Amino acid sequence: MASAIGWLAPLVTGHADPMSDLRSVSVFKDADLNKLASGEVLASKGPTMSFARGLSVETAYVVRAPVKAVVSLQQQWNPLRHPELKIYAQADISGRGTAADFQGLSSVRQNSSVKAFVDATLRLPQDASKLQLSNAEAKQFSPGGSSNGAMPSSVVAFWSKVLAGRAQSFASGGLSAEAPYETTGSPVHVQEEVSRLIRESGSVRTVFGSLISSTPIGGGRGSPTSQTWQMFDADGLAAVSLTASYGKPSADGWQSADLQYYSSGAVYAVLTFYQLWPVKVDNQDAALVWRIDMTSAAQLGELRGVERLGSGAAMMREIQKGVKAFLHDNSRGR
Repeated sequence: MASAIGWLAPLVTGHADPMSDLRSVSVFKDADLNKLASGEVLASKGPTMSFARGLSVETAYVVRAPVKAVVSLQQQWNPLRHPELKIYAQADISGRGTAADFQGLSSVRQNSSVKAFVDATLRLPQDASKLQLSNAEAKQFSPGGSSNGAMPSSVVAFWSKVLAGRAQSFASGGLSAEAPYETTGSPVHVQEEVSRLIRESGSVRTVFGSLISSTPIGGGRGSPTSQTWQMFDADGLAAVSLTASYGKPSADGWQSADLQYYSSGAVYAVLTFYQLWPVKVDNQDAALVWRIDMTSAAQLGELRGVERLGSGAAMMREIQKGVKAFLHDNSRGR
């Protein structure tokens, strides 16, 4: 009987602490390592925040690769091969960031979301209501130039300058050096948004306190392990974003964090934390992952009751979709 059942479920062995740790720090009090090892991706809304614009989602899953390998896979993963994720461009930022880092904008393919982004940019500086910029940034747009491809040269030049400027400001002074969002209403400072998100989560502060304090997330000066920019869909209007990533060893596991410190739309800031624990699945090294996504967005502050629950459920589905795409690409035996 035992041999007949053996092929139906993965053989999970090793230290019991990882699952105990996951259950103690996360919302997943009944998580089952065997189910996670079989490909289950748990997702749940995190503890309710008093911060009206804030929302957190927690996920847990197993990657069938050693912890060290998973860290590399996360850094190298390219989501562009998954059109269902609606990410239109992604590339690394070199050093402190230059306009040349963002020339990939010129090769973005045409679609309705990208067209809406281009149209919103072409309305600058008179109408900046669809884009999150400082007033000074909005005034920098100069129309004209060639219009070959999905992105006119004037739009590419403008956003390359804005993104490079924000990346350079972040490299020089962290979150406090970032210009506020001023074109969509009252000024919003990303440093304050990140601070509120951190204050709202006791588990994150407890588990990731050292990583937070040593990086710009908590006012530290730690250097990022990588920096990237993206263009993605945000409810029919494409947006561009900047993200800095950090990581450190944690006992026999690993902790990392992605700080999205600028977005031209949809969100003000996104913090994603990862705790990786080593486990054994089918006598091979694997990683148990606890992921926490914390988002600040204007739209969340306007939602109440059922609408807010619906927004949280939609966010959970999108995160699960991204995790499953990553697992499809990177887990052994898939």
